[in-house]
Amino acid sequence: MPAGDTDDDTRRSVVPPAAARSLWIAAVWTGLGTALVAAIVAILAVAVCWLPAAGEAGSAGSAIRAGLLTFLSATRGGITIDGLDAAFLPLGLTLALGTLAWRAGSGLADAADELAELDPQRLVRAGLLQAVTFAIACAILAVLSPLGTSSVPPIGSFLGGFVLFSGTGGIAFVWQSPLGDAWSAQLPDWLAPAARVVAAVVAVYLAAGALLVAGSLIAHHSQVERLSHEVGGGWSGIPVLLLGLLAAPNAAIAGAAYLSGPGFAVGHGTHVALGSTPRGTLPSFPILGAIPHGTAGWLAWTLAVLTPLVAGAYAAALARRAADPWRTLGRSAIGVAVLGVVLAWQGGGAIGSGRLHAVGASPWQFGLAVGVGAGAAAAIVLGLQTIGDALRDRQAEDPEYVPLAGAGARVTGVVTTAVSTAVSGAASAVVAVVHRDTDTDTDTDTDTDDTAHRDEAESGGSTKLAG
Repeated sequence: MPAGDTDDDTRRSVVPPAAARSLWIAAVWTGLGTALVAAIVAILAVAVCWLPAAGEAGSAGSAIRAGLLTFLSATRGGITIDGLDAAFLPLGLTLALGTLAWRAGSGLADAADELAELDPQRLVRAGLLQAVTFAIACAILAVLSPLGTSSVPPIGSFLGGFVLFSGTGGIAFVWQSPLGDAWSAQLPDWLAPAARVVAAVVAVYLAAGALLVAGSLIAHHSQVERLSHEVGGGWSGIPVLLLGLLAAPNAAIAGAAYLSGPGFAVGHGTHVALGSTPRGTLPSFPILGAIPHGTAGWLAWTLAVLTPLVAGAYAAALARRAADPWRTLGRSAIGVAVLGVVLAWQGGGAIGSGRLHAVGASPWQFGLAVGVGAGAAAAIVLGLQTIGDALRDRQAEDPEYVPLAGAGARVTGVVTTAVSTAVSGAASAVVAVVHRDTDTDTDTDTDTDDTAHRDEAESGGSTKLAG
């Protein structure tokens, strides 16, 4: 997107006039500001949800540290909760932090536009400075955040923060600055069409997974309500409700894995899939009440069949717009598989080393199932469309050509030939059996006659000797 195409004053207000006078100050301001805003929001949310329920046991210092741990967990750099390493975390936190980072990247692009910065090298250094500033702020806050036996590693927070900000705010900065035009011209022509197909397929699967989860929550609402009362009612249930909402993306990924075949795990010994019945005891968490108690019903099977078909049709329609549809489709299938692996990896994980050491879908199984399922459906649709295009082109060249003319006769001929061959083969087999039986009977009769003649001859001889 060329710089200067938008005139959004609201977005440009992210960088105050004092910081907007220098590209480097604007980069530091937006990177540091993102970390501080996210930390403050997390601290306020923890204070509102936790302090009233904690009563006299709660304190402002504990709320601040808990808020910092909540914010830093969104960077996916690792966290220890009550002495247990937790890799399974609500993706809603990460999406919210990524949204703030995207906003910061857009603000830096606007600052560069106002300063008429066009040098690609300076722009790249500014984007890196913004990401590094955010990562350093995360590492510093990680040092200040330990709460009892709960903590986050500073190095993991730095690396996770840098990757997260680069993948969200960095992309926004590149897209909305002159770097977007400079770099897009160097990208291969097939990348953009393939990326659109990958995004469409994954969006269809995630939407189907979210629909499945929503329907299951409605169908099992009594179980969900019972678990909600077990974990606590009143104000103490607000944190659980908020955690369930933040875990909605994880649930959508699990639902997509359920529909695509591999299913997902909720701890050791509890695997949920279309053709299996969940076993084992589930944790008392309300959203887990939506897990079915038996095999999938016809509605779930219908959605499981429709999901790859819809995704494949959508992918084929987008691939047809590319210069080489088949190559685009093949590359997109690989991209869908890779993205599926990443989503399942981020949407699952372990909670400690005990029973909950495996939670979520298997990354490689989910990626393979989505890539193969959607790719096969798209290949069939694209193949039928290609055949239809060829027939229409032939008819355009020869108006008298009827695509289906003679098709019935050809099918009838094939069927007749097949039936004739089968009948002839069966008849030959019957004749062979009859001949074999006849020969056996003839041989038996001949042997009987020979035996009779020998007996008669022997009797005659004996009579002569007796005479």
